[in-house]
Amino acid sequence: MVYQEFKQHIIHTLQKELGNSAKIDISDIVKNNGIHLDGLTVLSEKSNCSPTIYLNCYFDQYKHGRPLAKICQDILKVYRETLPCSNIDVSFFTDYGRMKSNLICKLIHYEKNKELLSEIPHFRFLDLAIVFCCLMQSDFPGNGTILIKKRHLDFWDITADDLYAHALKNTPFLLPHHLFSISDILSELCPLQNKNLPVFEEETAKNCPMFILTNTSRVNGAVCMLYPNLLAKIANHFGRDLFILPSSIHEVILIPADKKTTCEDLSFMVREVNGSQLAPEEILSDHAYYFCMDSGKITM
Repeated sequence: MVYQEFKQHIIHTLQKELGNSAKIDISDIVKNNGIHLDGLTVLSEKSNCSPTIYLNCYFDQYKHGRPLAKICQDILKVYRETLPCSNIDVSFFTDYGRMKSNLICKLIHYEKNKELLSEIPHFRFLDLAIVFCCLMQSDFPGNGTILIKKRHLDFWDITADDLYAHALKNTPFLLPHHLFSISDILSELCPLQNKNLPVFEEETAKNCPMFILTNTSRVNGAVCMLYPNLLAKIANHFGRDLFILPSSIHEVILIPADKKTTCEDLSFMVREVNGSQLAPEEILSDHAYYFCMDSGKITM
């Protein structure tokens, strides 16, 4: 079975299970770093929103021998578990005065997203770009967001500077940072340990040579390195500058700087991980960064 036949089979099976009132659609969706994926959505009378379920990975499973029936069961399970219980009110999005308190920002790679960046307001930051979203309030797991585009600025009659000011203020409040040691992550992966990740504690910080900075949702948390005064506070606690490893769009790894380690060495490590461990759409950068306590700036 070729991919087009696979998609049609998925649609037919889901339509039969959910009934003719369900509107099933598969669209080409451009993800981070210009990655194109096929996103399946199901709109029903119960809700005006749908989770997007990407089919590419399911086709890979099929090619490796997984039965189609099992794949369809999984897709239905994901749909039912992530479907909002009621309609989501998006009318506030047309009123900037109401919407601005939900503005957040995130980081993506500049060069790998040039096509997308031509359509959206953004600010350049090193080899990255700061972009803006509206955080939706819903019963979706994770963060439902609407990406802000240039046409939205014209509709609201605002500037990109207005977006930046509100988003930089809101993001640390709506998505507070979390800091974890690497050992905490390893403990979480161990089935014998508590699966709830413990928060970073002051008294253990000085004994932790490497730790992970993200946000409370652990989605698009790399932007936490831009939270006002956060890196300065962490660096002052260690009494050292910080190396910053962009491990993905969702988090960065912080390492207290020493004279034995260089950004070049760490950049090589980042590239190795990006090439072997990460999905292409989750890569943030191939370069390590450096936070200087004296200047309070991040550099490459």
